[in-house]
Amino acid sequence: MNDWTPVGAKAPCTRKVIIEDEMHETATTSNQYLFPAVSPVAETTALPSFAAPAAPSTTGRYWRTLRHLRLSQLLYLGLHRTLGTNDIRRWPEVSVGIKTHGGLRHMADWQPELAREVILAGNVQFVDPLPADDDVPWSLKEVRRRQVFHANYCDFLNIDLTSPRDEDLLRRAIGIALSWCDQNPTGREVAWQPFFLSLRIVNWLKFLARNYLRAQEIRDRAQMDRMLSNLRVQVLSLESRLERELLANHFLKNAKALVFAGSLLEAPESSRWLILGQQILKQQVREQILPDGGHIERSPMYHAWVLDDLIDIQQLFNVCAPDDPECRLAVSDGVARMSQYLSEILHPDGEIPLLNDSQLNVTRPTGEILADAGAVPNTTSRSGIETHILPETGYGTIRNYDSRSFLILDCGPLGPDYQPGHGHSDVLTYELTLHGQRVVVDTGVSSYEPGPERQYERSTAAHNTIRIDEADQAEVWASFRVGIRPTVGRIAQGSIASGHFVRGQHFKYRHSSVDHSRAIGHFAGSFWIIADLLQGKGRHKAESFIHFHPSVQLMPHPRTHDFPSESMAPQWKLQFGENRYVLMARGGGVLTLTSAWYSPGFAIRLPQSVIHWTHDGMLPISMVYAIVPEDTSPASVNQVADHLCTQLSENISAQRRPAKAVSDLRPLSGNAPNSIS
Repeated sequence: MNDWTPVGAKAPCTRKVIIEDEMHETATTSNQYLFPAVSPVAETTALPSFAAPAAPSTTGRYWRTLRHLRLSQLLYLGLHRTLGTNDIRRWPEVSVGIKTHGGLRHMADWQPELAREVILAGNVQFVDPLPADDDVPWSLKEVRRRQVFHANYCDFLNIDLTSPRDEDLLRRAIGIALSWCDQNPTGREVAWQPFFLSLRIVNWLKFLARNYLRAQEIRDRAQMDRMLSNLRVQVLSLESRLERELLANHFLKNAKALVFAGSLLEAPESSRWLILGQQILKQQVREQILPDGGHIERSPMYHAWVLDDLIDIQQLFNVCAPDDPECRLAVSDGVARMSQYLSEILHPDGEIPLLNDSQLNVTRPTGEILADAGAVPNTTSRSGIETHILPETGYGTIRNYDSRSFLILDCGPLGPDYQPGHGHSDVLTYELTLHGQRVVVDTGVSSYEPGPERQYERSTAAHNTIRIDEADQAEVWASFRVGIRPTVGRIAQGSIASGHFVRGQHFKYRHSSVDHSRAIGHFAGSFWIIADLLQGKGRHKAESFIHFHPSVQLMPHPRTHDFPSESMAPQWKLQFGENRYVLMARGGGVLTLTSAWYSPGFAIRLPQSVIHWTHDGMLPISMVYAIVPEDTSPASVNQVADHLCTQLSENISAQRRPAKAVSDLRPLSGNAPNSIS
């Protein structure tokens, strides 16, 4: 098991800690270490010009959302809202102990210096001491919110302080835990929400299992008894309000907390917690981990987080054998399959793609997660080009080991129908790394708070895909809700000419007589070609978006008009580091360079360049673009693009609607490309 590190500890976009008048009170506490602020000088907050306006909440929208939920979810949702407040006074105090296994006292430390800084500073604020203020910048509001959240996780207590030189820190750590009890006395504070309880229970148990014996030697026994008694009440509160209405990763974290409490806490309810936790865990691991090893919510970040949870449980079971051997096997199998999957989707920088609700450095570094799982990242020590399909998740990848280049295409559903809350309206979006540098990126997530910004970050326009008639692919709304969601085809891979490709299809716009198919190929000479075919009938407005990493500079190409309209024409020069590429395109419409933001983490919005390609015309429509080295001949790119478009035309069908979620690809009639105006 592993210690805590703060968000932004090793991010490609490093957080720069600032102390300003608006945050003076926050900055004088340990909270500034838990989630450091970033300089507002390097951020943008204006909505992009192409962002769609948010639609109002209606009865129909609620129905289209609720009808996908399981009956049990609706029942538990009603039950929890009916019961109302969390009355913690109903549980009488009893004697509580802790099991201090030798193996648990020697869990590996990770980033202990940062945890020590938090404990040494003390004065952790578990409740936001500042009232809401409309004059405070959005990013500082988000930082405050995240600081309170991270304080209530208590990750910083997951540290070994048994050394004699850490005696003062151990006293301070116990004091911080007791101050949590003082600041959250009623059970109605945000800290008593089940998600916070699940994380904090595990961290307190890790702290006590490691440090309890040493703490007894240096602290009044009554203080330790108070901490244990409060911990039991936290577990009872969680048990009474398990997140059966949400399910997915929340429910699995609930189960993890129950298993830890049942294994390590000596309380009258421990056996009950262990049995219940194992039952939920066994069932949820089987449900939430897809056959290809991906997590059912299809967010790389939550995948890594759930994998880390299972590694924790696996290590716990190595010391405290579970009552249910099948549960242990399910966890071990889950760790093996999820770690293999994670290694397949990593960029060459060793970190996750930002698909759906994903951010960098929320979890531990993926290299450490994979090392603890006994897996090796699939990013180095090989040569050649590989394509890989993850059929149930709906991802396809192309990896060039020699040039450290990588592409991932998302053709999967938003998530499970009963919980798509972390899904985005992004079918057929992709991310692209060239020579180890992220070049085409997902927008990411800057906040979970409802509003125009959250709506935009989940919308189709925030992703590298196509929007038809200014309508999103999915009816995303509020913070985590989804009404209508797209039906997708089966993702596939193949080889043609001198290259490899992945392809997919979705049917969201079939009600408007439009089907969208996409193939992305990687060819000799470092050619990357993206081909989109829109088939159906009628006149439609198609918009293709290409979002670039902030480090990529774009300049208009001087020879754009020197080529015939039916040929690939260079449009923009791309420069990142010492690498120079060109974006070429063919098809109808107009390409415009505009701007938006890139959010690799909460409270971060960095300016980025976006190419917005708009084509209003009769179907069928072909929109093809390529990202190739600067000295590449347009004629050679045009020839390769023809191969890819022909293959796509011959193998993807718009004539037959697939079964729910996935379907075989079927033949499509060809169509001639239109010219760029």
